[in-house]
Amino acid sequence: MTVNAHTQASHLPDDLVDTLDKAFRRLRKSQVRPPAGQVPVPCLGRQLDMAKIFACDALSELAESSSSVSVKDVATALDLEHSTVSRLLGEIEEDGLLTRGVDPNDRRRTTVELTSLGRAVVADATAISRFFTRTLLSEWPREDVEVLTDLMTRLSDTVHERLGLLPELARAEFSTTLGQGYQDPSTPPAEPRH
Repeated sequence: MTVNAHTQASHLPDDLVDTLDKAFRRLRKSQVRPPAGQVPVPCLGRQLDMAKIFACDALSELAESSSSVSVKDVATALDLEHSTVSRLLGEIEEDGLLTRGVDPNDRRRTTVELTSLGRAVVADATAISRFFTRTLLSEWPREDVEVLTDLMTRLSDTVHERLGLLPELARAEFSTTLGQGYQDPSTPPAEPRH
């Protein structure tokens, strides 16, 4: 898909785009780091860090479509480094929420699977998320929530389709706008001539 950022978005004024971007940043902060940083999980009888909940949730979703899930699969789903996810999954394993194994078809591949307690954590986290979402939107008419859901789904699909194009579009846009003074960070600086 070819997208020309300038012509495709020229109908969107800066103030509108800035307001939307600020709203995204505020939402992102609340999603990634909730007020307490941890969420109460009834089946554990204690709170659990959001990163662990996100990892369990990703593992649960992956397991729905695959009989074998690897550490690399979870890292890809979370868009994190393999080593970071491996450490995180180690902590989750210590919590008794998952087990590790070896793929019988590829002995080099480490597989991960939620335990029954891990699945209960995902169910509790889903129930808590539903509660928070319902509470946040309690004063919104159902029709507005349906429109928001349709628009957020559409936005998510568009982001998924176009995210990979952004670096190329940005280079083209900045080199056009800034002209010769723009140094593309993906190209090495020119050697000075003596």
